Amino acid sequence: MAIGESLKRFRKEFKLTQANVAKDLGILQQTYYKYENNKATPSADFVIKLADAYGVSADYLLGRSDMPRLPKFDEKTLALLRAMEDKFQPAAAQVPAQ
Repeated sequence: MAIGESLKRFRKEFKLTQANVAKDLGILQQTYYKYENNKATPSADFVIKLADAYGVSADYLLGRSDMPRLPKFDEKTLALLRAMEDKFQPAAAQVPAQ
């Protein structure tokens, strides 16, 4: 999915106009229109600003992930994940290169 499609979908989901979004983000409405219609590509800083405004990850906004937000793990879960990673790293190192 192109960034413009995501921008339009989120804007409509939040019931906003292009003018509202552009004003809130400090850009011209014409610029935002170009982003939504894939006539211009927003900067990385702008994508991050939009992702923060919509409460999603930049990867989700860019169509690179199906997860709107990165999961947040507590310390116990993180420790378990690290232990699993340590356990499987030696096995992965033994797999022959192709």
